[in-house]
Amino acid sequence: MKITFSHIKTAAAAKALIVLPALGALAQTNRAAAESSGMGLPILAIVIVAIIGIGFFVWRRSQSAPATQPEKGHGDDYYNHTGSYDFEGVDVDKELEWFRKAKKSKTSKPVRKVAASPELRAYGRATGIVDIDTRAFQEKMRKAQYSQLPINSFLTVRSARVFEELPYSDDPSLLSAIEQAGEEYEEDEAVRELSVKILAAFRTKNSVESLSQIALYDLSSNLRSKAVTTLTDFDHPSVFESILLACADPTREVRAAAARGLFKLSFDRADAWKRIAETHDEYRMRHAARAAIESGIAVKSFERLVHEDMKIAQEAFALVAFMIAADETTEIFEAILSHKDERVRFALLHVLKVQKDERVCPRLDKISRDSSLSTEVAERVRETYASLSAVSVR
Repeated sequence: MKITFSHIKTAAAAKALIVLPALGALAQTNRAAAESSGMGLPILAIVIVAIIGIGFFVWRRSQSAPATQPEKGHGDDYYNHTGSYDFEGVDVDKELEWFRKAKKSKTSKPVRKVAASPELRAYGRATGIVDIDTRAFQEKMRKAQYSQLPINSFLTVRSARVFEELPYSDDPSLLSAIEQAGEEYEEDEAVRELSVKILAAFRTKNSVESLSQIALYDLSSNLRSKAVTTLTDFDHPSVFESILLACADPTREVRAAAARGLFKLSFDRADAWKRIAETHDEYRMRHAARAAIESGIAVKSFERLVHEDMKIAQEAFALVAFMIAADETTEIFEAILSHKDERVRFALLHVLKVQKDERVCPRLDKISRDSSLSTEVAERVRETYASLSAVSVR
């Protein structure tokens, strides 16, 4: 049992009970001797003072006696920063009871396994999973959730909505700035920069065309970046393609300005991807698709296919459909083979099926025999291949 301060006080009281009677008896003896010898009150006073001094000395010794240190264990909690133990106000019995409970709580409890439902067991037998645990259940729920996502509601690639074209301007100041913005006419970068500032004041069709040429082809990365920023400020569908192409610029400064620009544009970017596809210009489409791939926009859009927000999922759907139309599908098939989220694989196969481009059939046929695919993904690959093969036969 640990020794507390209350025990120390009890011990001191016991000593006092033993010493004080003895001192009282000694005082009585000395007093009688003093009276018989005729020494009188002076000697008696000296004896009383001596008795009080001895009593005080005994009491001080009892107070300064070191307390027994507690056993190693919970008592260590009371070891203070000065290197001593403080036991004041501690109930020994309560502390021992707390210690026993603490030891019991530290004992690891066996993990309780929840019995799987009949549906989960059937799912386990169908998929080859013998031990249905929480992870398997969560994975099943994720797959079930996929059928409720907006991506499954996109069954056709609709045409882009018509937008209002910017007006054409024949303002002399604008025409002069357009002429001086070209490097073949003006070699001085400062003059070309002034031209960019003038072009920014005219939100017109010919101003956009001139700024697009600067953003893509000017030798100065500083001017290319400023041209991209100006196009972003116009915030019109006609600027989308130029800003997209600038995302693949060799200079980091220009790429950053273009990436910020695409994020700030407020018009529907899903329609913007469709408009490029509707040009049916093979070179133009591939150039735009490569810019999306090299800038990382394309790969990032794969995960956005399974987003719960309709607008975000629709934009990603339009971009992937555009990549298929431009015959830039390498990254798509790599994701079908190796993406960590199976729902993304399902979504990419869904876009391939909706786009109905028979050029992807040989690649689909090849990956359908890949042993790394799960049973369900392989089955969906075969379904997509069969659907597109039927289209090509017609």
